[in-house]
Amino acid sequence: MIAKRFNAKEFTVRLKATIQATGKLGFTQDTIDQLRLTSECSVFLAPDDENKKVMYMGVLRERMEDAFPVLSSGKYFYLNTTNLFKALKLDFEHKVYMFDLSRFEEGDDAMEAECYKMDLRWKERTNDDKEIKDESKE
Repeated sequence: MIAKRFNAKEFTVRLKATIQATGKLGFTQDTIDQLRLTSECSVFLAPDDENKKVMYMGVLRERMEDAFPVLSSGKYFYLNTTNLFKALKLDFEHKVYMFDLSRFEEGDDAMEAECYKMDLRWKERTNDDKEIKDESKE
């Protein structure tokens, strides 16, 4: 007997966030939709104790004073994380840092929020990436 059909979209959507050349953490549209991000939300970020390439993100449905507020510009949602990533010594002006996100229910209690694991990867910033940065300053 068939209980329920699997929805391929639930298993093929790649959740991603990218540190922009300005240091802001921006989310893809799929990520915005899947995490149900709105300008009412806020986010906790936390490092992994053992792996510097892993962080955790807790998504809250309301604003919290000690969390990053989710900001928007049109349909684009982001966190103002510039000072955090500077403190972590991430060279976002010369490298593109991307996080692959996956649901991490085991972290919900510690984060007191809906928790996602953030696996970091990066590449050198190209001239095209630098032009995007320059346009954002206008």
